[in-house]
Amino acid sequence: MKSLKMVFTLEAGANVTYTLQEPKSGLTQDAVRAVMQQMIDKKAVVSGESFANGIKDAYVYESERQELD
Repeated sequence: MKSLKMVFTLEAGANVTYTLQEPKSGLTQDAVRAVMQQMIDKKAVVSGESFANGIKDAYVYESERQELD
C-alpha cells in the first residue's frame, strides 16, 4: 500500500506528519510542497496549540503485507 507522508515543523520545535492513503501517481515534490505551504498559510495544520511553520519533508511510502509461514 502506498501513502503520502507530509512532515511539517511546528512553532514549538516538534514535527507532525500527515498521511494520505493511496496518493495519485505522478506527484512531484514541487506540487506537494506547494500544497503543504498553502496548508501552513491557512493555519490548517496544528498539533495541540502549536501551528505548523515549515516543511520538513514529503515522500511516498510503500508498505507491503507479508504472510507468516
